[in-house]
Amino acid sequence: MVGAYLSDRSIQYIGRDGLTHVREMSCGVPQGSVLGPLLWNLAYDAVLRVSLPPGVHLICYADDTMVLTEGNTFEKTLSLAEVGLARVVTKIHGLGLRVAPHKTEALWFHKLPRRLEPPSTSVRVGDADVQVSKHLKYLGLTLDGRWGFEEHFERLVPRIQKVAGAMHGLLPNLGGPQEGVRRLYAEVVRSIALYGSPVWSKRLSSVQRLRTKLNSVQRKMAIRVARGYRTISFEAATVLARCPPFDILADMDARIYAESRTISQRSTDAEVEPKALRQQARQQAITIWRVRLEQERNARQRTVGAILPNFEAWLARSRGNVTFRLTQVLTGHGCFGEYLCRIGREATPRCHHCGENQDTAQHTLAECSAWNPERVALVSHVGSDLFPSAVVAAMLAEDEAWIAMVTFCEIVMAKKEAAERDRERADPSRRRPRRADGNHRPIPSDL
Repeated sequence: MVGAYLSDRSIQYIGRDGLTHVREMSCGVPQGSVLGPLLWNLAYDAVLRVSLPPGVHLICYADDTMVLTEGNTFEKTLSLAEVGLARVVTKIHGLGLRVAPHKTEALWFHKLPRRLEPPSTSVRVGDADVQVSKHLKYLGLTLDGRWGFEEHFERLVPRIQKVAGAMHGLLPNLGGPQEGVRRLYAEVVRSIALYGSPVWSKRLSSVQRLRTKLNSVQRKMAIRVARGYRTISFEAATVLARCPPFDILADMDARIYAESRTISQRSTDAEVEPKALRQQARQQAITIWRVRLEQERNARQRTVGAILPNFEAWLARSRGNVTFRLTQVLTGHGCFGEYLCRIGREATPRCHHCGENQDTAQHTLAECSAWNPERVALVSHVGSDLFPSAVVAAMLAEDEAWIAMVTFCEIVMAKKEAAERDRERADPSRRRPRRADGNHRPIPSDL
């Protein structure tokens, strides 16, 4: 097959005269979806078979070659590594290939206490000396000597922020794509964030500061999916967007990888379908997420409390889309006197429409007399119980109830927003101050 592929080859191209020409090819690099990897594996297999001293191991992935050396002391390990490297480099040169020292990295893996560091040294690779550094990038992961992955996340978070920031302009709160498209964009961020997660998931689960870094990015993306104010909490944003926390998803991926590997190594005729394995792992992840949300500091949040009794149904729903104004009512972050007072936009939390002392999301939904006509239409579909969890349950049960709730929120919140704009025009001091760069000053985050 290989011989047939390499013989009697020709190339067709359109010349400057506009005509099609055929030219016989007797050299060059043959390309093909199957042939390329096959020829590489046949040739590079000689490198994998090179004789190495005890304690030296070789790992190859495509054209990335890693030489691992183990030893009891740094000096002996370095000496052994240079012997192994010399043999590997010689074999690579024998294939007509060259090792690029400027692309070569070296790293000590060790178990030294935090106060101690391995010696600063270099290792000989061919005709060049490569400095042993504190980090090494391999197959997209940034490794360090203690497998702490701090540097990996230091580099990962800005990259995710850049991608998420580029998507913000595509996902405005008003207008823009529907929820399904927004969730698709969020999956792009997720795939970048969770690359290689079976390797580092345990570290992420055990170190709060690493989770905090990832949570900050996921929260911003989830807010874009849910069309929410930027002050809503991580828990509220991820629940509304139906995006489990990254650390839970990382553990899920690690379990799937470990169980798949165990099954593949087990000598049995009984096979578990990959789809069933993933469904089981996802159900475990949802259970873990639910337990976390049931903690008091999370469950008392308006959004979490509304969705938690209907948690599984909310995650699995196929009907309805969350909207900017629906999210305001479900979170309490929006054009409500209590919220505007809290962020310094109102002097008091009173309701401008009925005169009550507290204008909250629940007051707007269930109590404010100014919205009685709109509320009558809502109650006819969702029932008289306008407690958030009851409303969400009704929305999940019938399409008409979902539409009725969205309609109520759109009409009422649009009127409240218009009234707020009128008050701002009448009293410019009510407007949110701007910074010197022209942007609004940050609004304090609130859980």
